[in-house]
Amino acid sequence: MFDHSRPVRVFKNWKHNCYSIMQDGRVRASAAQVRLARVEFLVRESGRQRMLQGSPKNVHAYAVGYVVDHVHPEDERRLEPLAGRSLFYNPFRFATFVDSDTHAAVISSEHLQLDEHGAVYADDETPSLAA
Repeated sequence: MFDHSRPVRVFKNWKHNCYSIMQDGRVRASAAQVRLARVEFLVRESGRQRMLQGSPKNVHAYAVGYVVDHVHPEDERRLEPLAGRSLFYNPFRFATFVDSDTHAAVISSEHLQLDEHGAVYADDETPSLAA
């Protein structure tokens, strides 16, 4: 498991179709859904360049933040949707995470939810949950 009082790195694990939660350089948990607070979006440019040059896929993009809640892939429980804006990362089109509608770079956010539908971020202090 991981220490909730310290930040984690979360990335999409395409091989296992889930999200991997890393702390201290090791994967500590897998999740179907993850809710983070005080999030920064990190893209390692050297890893992105290796991928663009045809090297095998490598983990080079993360959401870094504090876990508020997560749901294991085998758990039937679901998190309530986060009301916010959608974002994505495509290394072939952008060097950063971007807003899905505006394509403006998203560097940080107060709240983030990752799930089977993608990523939603919200910057209000107390995010409202979708009905």
